Amino acid sequence: MFIKQVNKKNKDSDKIYTYYRLVHTYKVGKKVRQQNILNLGKLDDVPRESYKLLANRIEEIITGTESIFSDISEDLEKQAQYFAGQIIKKGVFPVKKKKKQVSKDLGKSYQEVDIESMEQTESRTIGGEWLVKQAFDTFELGGLFKDIGMSEKETVVAEQLLTSKMLHPSSELETERWLKENSGTSELYQVDDDHPVSRYRLYKAAEKMYNHKEKIEKYLYSKSYDLFSGRGQIVIYDLTNMYFEGQMRGSKKSAFGRSKEKRSDCRLIGLALAIDSVGFVRYSKIYPGNIAEAKTFEEMLRDITGEFKTEEEVPVIIMDAGIATQDNLEIIKQHKYDYVCVSRSFPAEYTALTENATQLQDNRGHKIEVSKVWDEDKQEVFLQIKSEQKQLKEDSIDEKITQRFLERMQYLKEGLSIPRRTKKTTAVRETVGRIKDQYIIKLMNILNLIFGLVFSYIK
Repeated sequence: MFIKQVNKKNKDSDKIYTYYRLVHTYKVGKKVRQQNILNLGKLDDVPRESYKLLANRIEEIITGTESIFSDISEDLEKQAQYFAGQIIKKGVFPVKKKKKQVSKDLGKSYQEVDIESMEQTESRTIGGEWLVKQAFDTFELGGLFKDIGMSEKETVVAEQLLTSKMLHPSSELETERWLKENSGTSELYQVDDDHPVSRYRLYKAAEKMYNHKEKIEKYLYSKSYDLFSGRGQIVIYDLTNMYFEGQMRGSKKSAFGRSKEKRSDCRLIGLALAIDSVGFVRYSKIYPGNIAEAKTFEEMLRDITGEFKTEEEVPVIIMDAGIATQDNLEIIKQHKYDYVCVSRSFPAEYTALTENATQLQDNRGHKIEVSKVWDEDKQEVFLQIKSEQKQLKEDSIDEKITQRFLERMQYLKEGLSIPRRTKKTTAVRETVGRIKDQYIIKLMNILNLIFGLVFSYIK
């Protein structure tokens, strides 16, 4: 091999550019041929007298021959290693591998290795995958899948799918790529080499697990309850939704609704979850995307009522203001459950249950006062929360909305004496009504929401 200089003239000017190529010479019969192996660029960092040395060193690396140049500089070695790596990666020159020796060489062997030139090829992760497999074994997941009618091969595919969902949550198409290129999951399970895991097998495994969702869900929660007991009385319930970027016209549950991610242009599905105090799911269900949060509560409460081990294990239901409607609170009272929620309103008349408020601090060091009060009408205990920072925010909102309201009214007033502005009595009254609706009612709703940010529960 040798390095060849190439001069190239610019079409738009007379300027000549110079760059270098690595060229390999070989014979075909009696004729000598040249093969362009790699463009080396300008080689500004390599002295001209070292070009032959660099070419020889590149050839040694890609052909696997031993080095006969002991005085090669460190910079030149790095250049040779880099260019050789590019050639090997592109596969433009056949790389010869050394044959294994049958006899063992008892003599000393020294090898020079440039640590900076080391690269990882086809590396795969195994740590997280091994931890997930241990959890599967602890929960005896294989036996569960066998009970629901899955074969050994289907069980392996399902466990690999679940592993991917835990470590690399993505679609089945991306899961297939991740399992083949990045993960060592297949090394932990016995997989049929003639039928490797594909996205189509992943689809079938997911569908079969979903058909037995309730049985799998109850089994897993029962196992987790036995392993981590003492936290079953807390039930945290909430509803979220997810959007599809496709049209989803063949789906019966996807529908247009109020998207929490502001994607009103996409169809949605709703997901209801009830978890315990440490995050284990004890209930889940997929709803149409246009369902209201409050309507899903009674069904959830009915499904999990029979899961409690004893009658003394009375749950505490935790929910937000969107689900804590008066009808849902009445349902909880009928079941004689305790609950904690964000109240939609604060009682007009109440009795303080504590003489002094408890002083707390948030994560930024701001002071918060918390005190218990009793509402005689609803027979409920409210947790009243006062925050200096929240008060400043309320004042700021009040001031901004008031200022904008006055500016709109002043603009309307000035327009009565300016040509081409609103002057008719009916139009003026309609405009005033819209301004009141936009600012006054909006301000009252915001303040009621802020003042209502208190927690309540039944004793």
